[in-house]
Amino acid sequence: MAVRVYAAIAVFAMLALLAYAAERTGLVRAPWKADAEFGARSALLRPTFTVDLESGQQGPPGGDLHWGMQARDQPYLAAYREALIAPAGSARWAEMDAAYLARLNYASNQYSAWGPDAPVKKGAVFAVRTREGNFAKVRALNIGWRHELNLEWTLYEVRVSPMETQKATPSSSLAWRAASDEALAAYRAERWQDALDACGRAVEAARAAGAEHHALALVTCGGLLGLQQRASRQMEAWLKEGAAIALKLEQGAIVAALGPREAMLKERSLRMLGVLYRDQQRPREAAEQFALAVDTVRAMSPPETAEHRLALRSDLHDLGSLLAQLGMRTTARQALGEARELYLKTEPKHAALAAIEMQLQGLQVSKDGVRPPQ
Repeated sequence: MAVRVYAAIAVFAMLALLAYAAERTGLVRAPWKADAEFGARSALLRPTFTVDLESGQQGPPGGDLHWGMQARDQPYLAAYREALIAPAGSARWAEMDAAYLARLNYASNQYSAWGPDAPVKKGAVFAVRTREGNFAKVRALNIGWRHELNLEWTLYEVRVSPMETQKATPSSSLAWRAASDEALAAYRAERWQDALDACGRAVEAARAAGAEHHALALVTCGGLLGLQQRASRQMEAWLKEGAAIALKLEQGAIVAALGPREAMLKERSLRMLGVLYRDQQRPREAAEQFALAVDTVRAMSPPETAEHRLALRSDLHDLGSLLAQLGMRTTARQALGEARELYLKTEPKHAALAAIEMQLQGLQVSKDGVRPPQ
């Protein structure tokens, strides 16, 4: 009897060992890992490292993803070089196959991993179009206290139907940027109508890429000063629409979709609209936009950056000049005085300081209301 018991235990142990080995090698899937994937890979990325999703190697010159640091404690995940990245949508991990991934809109974006609303957090899923043209679904398993990123991904070779590929490439986020580049090239060559036509295509293509891209396309095209002189109504319409969209967006969403270089998109949309009104001799409307631009910069979350200060000093200078033109002397002096202080802190030899000093002297009023001699 004892022999039979020992034999049964040995057989059970052998079966368990074989099952474990089969599950580890991918021959079978364990029922408690029903949401896992065959052939899934993982890596632990230290800050500023790249990873090649094809080979799994870290730090190669041709990686697909970059785990970077915007500041000492502000990590981000970004597409690297020729690779592209996209949010993976609401589908379950197990349902994301090559056909699903091919239908997403890819771009050379980066996504923040700091703050409570960061797109990159534990459990976040992204899709990647690798440099070789294959697709990968990527999941952040954890972010350590030293900002190390535990990453899991599954790679798919491109084996989708021509119709599915057509839906996926070129993605709308890439299409509008290509049209925008075409518009800028025509603009620099002073081919005004070509630039205007290409801008129209860029704006329409960006509409399908999401609100952040749409706002950026509208502001980029509407801010071309040479076109403002030739198609002022269209430029005004684009800038007004771009500002309306941008002001409704969360700041984190703008940075996540467009990268930190577009962190001042809200301010820029208002400033460019103010410039258009100023150049059209519409000072009251221009002053309203510059005042909104000033308020937008001041409302941005800390830490204050050099870019914030540069934008604020320019907006205050323009606002003060317009208020003086409108006869609002007290508020004009306040705006110009604050602009002067910012210029002195940032660039004490800037040419704008001389102009501000002259404006402030012109706005001085003696106690009896008589302006001093110039």
